[in-house]
Amino acid sequence: MVNSLKKPSQFSLWGLGGFFVFLFLLACSQAPKKQESKLVYLPVDASAIPKDTLNASNTQITVKNGVYFFQNKPFSGFIISFYENQKKQQVMSFWQGKLHGVSKSFYPNGKLKEERNYKDNLAYGRHFGFWENGKPKFDFFYIDEKSHGLQRQWYESGQIYLELHLENDSEKGMQRAWRENGKLFANYEARDGARYGLQKTALCYTLRDEKFKIK
Repeated sequence: MVNSLKKPSQFSLWGLGGFFVFLFLLACSQAPKKQESKLVYLPVDASAIPKDTLNASNTQITVKNGVYFFQNKPFSGFIISFYENQKKQQVMSFWQGKLHGVSKSFYPNGKLKEERNYKDNLAYGRHFGFWENGKPKFDFFYIDEKSHGLQRQWYESGQIYLELHLENDSEKGMQRAWRENGKLFANYEARDGARYGLQKTALCYTLRDEKFKIK
C-alpha cells in the first residue's frame, strides 16, 4: 500500500506564521528602549538688567579681564555701537560687567547679522547668524562655553556646508560636510574617539569664531 502524504492546510501554515510574527512583535515591544541624552537648557534670566544704555564710544567704559566697567563700577545695562550712517551696529547686554542675555549685531543696511546668548560671560544657548543676503550662515548651540548638539553652517549661496553633532566640544555621532555644488565629501560617525565612514578630507573647525576650515 502506498502511503499518501497529507498536504498541510492553508489555515495551519498561516496560523504558524502568525504565531511567530506575534512572538517577534512581543519581543520588540519588551526590548529596552535606548535612552537618548537630553540637553539641560534653561533660558537666561535677564529680567534684572536695567535699561541703562551706553554708547560704545564712551571713554568712561573700560574692560578688565573680560569684565566691563563704567566709572570704575561693573556695568549692568546695554552698550550700543553705531555705523557712520547712525544705524545700529551692535547691542550687547551686561549684568555686573559680564555679558548676560541676548547680544545682537547688524549689517549697515539694518538687517540682523548675528544673535548670541550669554550667561555670566559664557556662551550659553543658541548662537546664529545670517549672510548679508539674508541666507543663514551658522546655527550653533552652547552650554557654558562648550558646544553641544547639532551645529550647522551654510555657504553664502544657501547651500549647507556642515552638520556636526558635538558634545562638550567633541564630535559625537554623525558628521557631514558638503561642497558648494551640493556633493557630499565627508559623512562619518564619531564614536569612542574614532571615526567610521567617508572622510575625503580632514575637518578643522573653531566654534568660537565660527571659522570652519578645510585642510
